[in-house]
Amino acid sequence: MIDIAKNIATAPRRTKASVIRELLKITNKPGVISFAGGLPDPQHFPYDFVAQSVKEIMAKKGSVALQYGPTDGLPELKEEFVKFLKKHEGIDAKPENLIVTTASQQALDMVGRLFIDASDPVIVEKPSYMGGLQVFKSYGAEFIGVNIEDDGVDTDELENKLKWLRAQDEHYKFIYLVPDFQNPSGVTLSAKKRKKVIELSDKYNVAIIEDSPYRQIRFEGKAPDMLYRMDKETRDTGNIISLFTFSKTFAPGLRLGVILAHPQIIKKMEILKQSLDLCSSSLNQLIAADFLRSGFFEKHVEVIKKTYKMKKDTMVAALKKYMPEGVTWTSPEGGLFLWVRLPENMSADDMFQEALKENVAYVIGSAFHCDGSGKNTMRLNFSYPTPEEIEEGIKRLATAVKKRMAAAGK
Repeated sequence: MIDIAKNIATAPRRTKASVIRELLKITNKPGVISFAGGLPDPQHFPYDFVAQSVKEIMAKKGSVALQYGPTDGLPELKEEFVKFLKKHEGIDAKPENLIVTTASQQALDMVGRLFIDASDPVIVEKPSYMGGLQVFKSYGAEFIGVNIEDDGVDTDELENKLKWLRAQDEHYKFIYLVPDFQNPSGVTLSAKKRKKVIELSDKYNVAIIEDSPYRQIRFEGKAPDMLYRMDKETRDTGNIISLFTFSKTFAPGLRLGVILAHPQIIKKMEILKQSLDLCSSSLNQLIAADFLRSGFFEKHVEVIKKTYKMKKDTMVAALKKYMPEGVTWTSPEGGLFLWVRLPENMSADDMFQEALKENVAYVIGSAFHCDGSGKNTMRLNFSYPTPEEIEEGIKRLATAVKKRMAAAGK
């Protein structure tokens, strides 16, 4: 057999295993309550709707559903997504502004392929979505981390980093943000900071990747406008590239996402996608188009918002009830995650095995930090476990925290 380590290309050598995927292997054993995944609640998957939709599609459009489709996506889905953007986001888009992807992970990969040369600086939040970091690193990105605050990325620090990069004549390409219910922290970028981010994008001629998988799952508060819309209504720089997915609002098994961007960027991405998978599933695109056209989207999202709010409230109440003094957490207005901070001198990395002994699991916060910092943090998912599991799981986690605190105090 060939020497794999010697013969594989540079990008695979740079690609590291997903910490979450590896953790799920460990935690997928009887008795462990896992807050590690980012899975939607399967009890609310629209099983009957999908079954009926497939039946009708096969009766009326079977030859389309089972055939190759256009690389940029079926017109049926793109037309419905244009209507979706207008109705729910106030965005006027055209089909040429869209490309359908095989979920948002492929969208991130296409962003990396399109923009990143080896050693290019890429600006990311600290913490940031692990899947994005993994992809960008595989293309050789050098990360420039910017801390986040309770209302999103620190825009003063962001400008300082941009100013420094420009002075160094560095070829920085984009800023990667998850503005709504950020994964992993759960925080939302404020309207004031969104305006500043757009100003910085224009001033420093840098693209903004607006990754938006959770935006529709808002169960409290009022949503700020999307960066894409704010840019269109003010400068219309064309610098904003927005990524969407059906994984959190419909079903992750469909593996469907959408990129919204300037037509010139979409055309470049279409060429890239031709070399990746030719096209995304025609059948799944027709199901998603039906999902939007029928009005079932609105009904389904209302159900999951109600469920996830109840679960988030359960988790926050349990944290208040069981966690010792010195532990803090976020209370997001939507999404799937909240963020826990232990005292600065404690390591969630080191505590992980102790938590497993208590039969509870989480994701270590350092995995979301491009520089390996944040060792006193962890991400907890509240969308997948039942309310009873959340209550018991937080109780077990608090036991692990208290034991480590007691040991450190000796």
